[in-house]
Amino acid sequence: MCKHSRYFLYVFCFSISLCSNATTYYKCVTAKGTIFSQFPCDDQATTYKVNTTNVLQTAPKTDYNKQLNDIERERILSMLQAQLRSNNHKLAILDREKQRDEYKQQQRLSHILSDDDKKRIAKDITKQIKLINKTHKKEAFVISKKIKKLEKEITLYQQTK
Repeated sequence: MCKHSRYFLYVFCFSISLCSNATTYYKCVTAKGTIFSQFPCDDQATTYKVNTTNVLQTAPKTDYNKQLNDIERERILSMLQAQLRSNNHKLAILDREKQRDEYKQQQRLSHILSDDDKKRIAKDITKQIKLINKTHKKEAFVISKKIKKLEKEITLYQQTK
């Protein structure tokens, strides 16, 4: 019985030392260096106190879904604006290509040729310019349609802010 009570006493003391929230600690300077401990090392141990605060703090209640939705909306908006810039750039390139092709066709006519050759080349040039205008109009229509769609989406996302 004596062994059991002694064992119980050791376990009890050990559990109290583990569970206790020590607010005092000791600093001992020895030949090996400085030691910090819950228990005094010798008579020259310096006592320090630790002030604890309430660690049970709750985070402010915020709606993270709303923040994520706002971030997602901003990302989509920036992506749409980038696509709009890209399509406007494509339209400008298409206009430059049309002007370049028309200029090349007009340059064909400026060569000194006989009247028969001029008539034949003029006819071919007008045919080529019509073809250039037709393809340009078709491609510009597709790009303009994309631009209008993107502008509508951008205004929709900007209004939901």
